[in-house]
Amino acid sequence: MPNTLADALDASAPSVRPFEPASEGKKRRSRLMLPALLLPVFMAVSNVFIVNVATPSIQKGLGAGFADIQFMLTGYTLTFAVLLIMGARLGDRFGRRRMLFIGVALFTIASLLCGIASHVSVLIAWRVLQGVGAALFMPQILSLIQANYPSERRGAIFGMYGATQGIAATAGQIIGGLLLRMDLWDLEWRAVFLIIFLLGALILIMIPFIPESSSPDRAGLDWFGAALAAAGLLMLVYPLVQGQRQGWPAALIVSLILSAPVLTLFAWYERRLSRRGRLPFMNVDLFRHQVFTFGILVVLLLMSSMGAFFLVAAYMLQLGLHFSALQAGLVIGAMGMGYFLASLFSSRVAAKLGTHVLTVGSVLTTAGYLLLAWAVQTTGLSSNIGIWIPALAVLGIGQGFVAAPLTNIVLAKIRTTDIGSASGVMTTSIQIAQTIGIALIGIVWLSALDARTGATSAYPDAFNVSLYVLAAASALILPLALMLARRNRARQT
Repeated sequence: MPNTLADALDASAPSVRPFEPASEGKKRRSRLMLPALLLPVFMAVSNVFIVNVATPSIQKGLGAGFADIQFMLTGYTLTFAVLLIMGARLGDRFGRRRMLFIGVALFTIASLLCGIASHVSVLIAWRVLQGVGAALFMPQILSLIQANYPSERRGAIFGMYGATQGIAATAGQIIGGLLLRMDLWDLEWRAVFLIIFLLGALILIMIPFIPESSSPDRAGLDWFGAALAAAGLLMLVYPLVQGQRQGWPAALIVSLILSAPVLTLFAWYERRLSRRGRLPFMNVDLFRHQVFTFGILVVLLLMSSMGAFFLVAAYMLQLGLHFSALQAGLVIGAMGMGYFLASLFSSRVAAKLGTHVLTVGSVLTTAGYLLLAWAVQTTGLSSNIGIWIPALAVLGIGQGFVAAPLTNIVLAKIRTTDIGSASGVMTTSIQIAQTIGIALIGIVWLSALDARTGATSAYPDAFNVSLYVLAAASALILPLALMLARRNRARQT
């Protein structure tokens, strides 16, 4: 997925100044420029997985509830999602290296504050600040690559960008587990944030080796549109997270209902802004393209189920089976390895099957969840879970075959002038999907646990219920994949 997104962004170069041959001075410092661009990617992606594997330890250490942990995760992803596009616009306007530095600095400071937080509400606040930092620095990286490398080198650089994301996702689980296992200086879960602080400090030292770039376009920023999007999403997500714990009071139900008209108002306002020739926060006219709309629906289904799975898997392995965080990270690593390998080979499969690579991926993803449910039912509370590994590998391979080629398939028919906006919408959709997935799976997980209170098999049973729900969500990808294949074939003929 990252590789094809980068290729698509490469085609949308009007917002990025043309590459200029480097002087000798620039060549000397270019050796540190690429690590300075890729390390923030590693930091942002690995942070998600490092923190995810530590969620049971954080809940125990702070005496928090499951809903609090959901907010710790969704506070980050929701802030990241809402501000991502605005972060890109700020970089274009005020300088991409400058916003990269500011974003990494905020992220680094927030990581330190997370590591010393004494209460879960304080931790949630600093996670929101982490989301602000990530939204400021992540959009700058692809633009800085485009601005500082010639076209003949960008393919290889974008390949490294994608590989960095894959490695970070796989390594994050293991790094988090190792830190908790080592328990340096009795820091327990705090070490997972403090290691990010150290990495961020290193990146800040390296950022000055990146030349500055910006866009001549000085269009105004759509702050009102961003505020509407934030309000609508918060009104949607907050009740989903808190409703189960609070018994669904009227205020939360009203908030959930009103989120729909607020988000509808957001879509109307953005279309009105676009028709007046101004730059909207989100180009909603892109959804007139059926291929784009189907693709976004696939993104929402795939990424919401992935975000949900990582949360409940961490609780099942660590609280249900009493695995250490390191053991849990290694188990989930089988899925990450399958995803990584599928991402590497997806282009070859797509060359033979075309858009039907998504069909294959959707079938394998659904099968992976069902196989894992069968494996969990077979092993129960036994720690001998070797039969989980093939199911996790199938699940990872299926997700890789969907995620890796999806962006290229969806953006291939979008006008060059709209690719930047389209890729921004897709990237934002990923974060929104993970936020909603984490919120919804909490309802399923807690309801299943409550229904089996006192039963020895409560955790395996609740995990199985969650897996069947995720399998059903993944099964919905199949008709969308078939429709995408049909639309693609119709365009070719």
